[in-house]
Amino acid sequence: MSQVERYVTSIEFLRDLFIEMDDMADPVMGIRDWDDSVCVNFCGGKLLASTDGPYSKRLVMKSALIHAATDVVVKGGRPFFCLDNLIGPREDVEDMAESLMRQALAMKIPVLGGNTLFEEVEPRCTITVVGELILKKPIRDSGAREGDSLILLGEPLWGSQDERIQKAKTLFGAWYQILDSGIRINSAKDVTKGGLLPTIYEMSVKSGRVFDTLDEIPLPLTRNLDNFLLSVTKENKIEIQEIAQRNKCTIYELGSVK
Repeated sequence: MSQVERYVTSIEFLRDLFIEMDDMADPVMGIRDWDDSVCVNFCGGKLLASTDGPYSKRLVMKSALIHAATDVVVKGGRPFFCLDNLIGPREDVEDMAESLMRQALAMKIPVLGGNTLFEEVEPRCTITVVGELILKKPIRDSGAREGDSLILLGEPLWGSQDERIQKAKTLFGAWYQILDSGIRINSAKDVTKGGLLPTIYEMSVKSGRVFDTLDEIPLPLTRNLDNFLLSVTKENKIEIQEIAQRNKCTIYELGSVK
């Protein structure tokens, strides 16, 4: 099974199954959009929410909370809090909870509740992140335009927990400066669920555009990176590069949009 089939096309039946739910809630961004987060109007503002997992204990011990948060951050949101669902033997659950606490404190995304089951099964964790949209509209994964440049913002979030936290802080810091500057991002998506191949496929298909990628990309195409794939005008790319350089945030050029 290809990465695209495994992570994109194989679950499209769920969109068809739940699509009428949009009529009940009238979301800003919901099932029809099938994007990284859901966006709803709330008390004069807009909330973004996303659930991710179940994560293995190995990833929870490193950066699962950060990975869950990127789905909200990349859409233009600032996380308020998260909820966790933990299951497994007691010792494993305690280990995962302590790791989530370290990540929550470091990233300032508090864990405010959840659900816990002690069972003799493989330890797993699911995380829901809720945040505030800080833009007028969420940044969709379907807005790439002809002539756009394709760039990756941030290093892959790999390494030890401390390394991942530091890379995430650098990525988030640069990203929020980009958003605060008013630079328009035509389309954006975090690179998870099978890596660049399904991310590029999904953004391309949903935008109705051909993504012309470079022959040599200095990163694996099928590994989760958890940085941000952006489609922006060439002029805005220059401004983004300047902000990234000031924040010591890596940028990779991937190609263009036709």
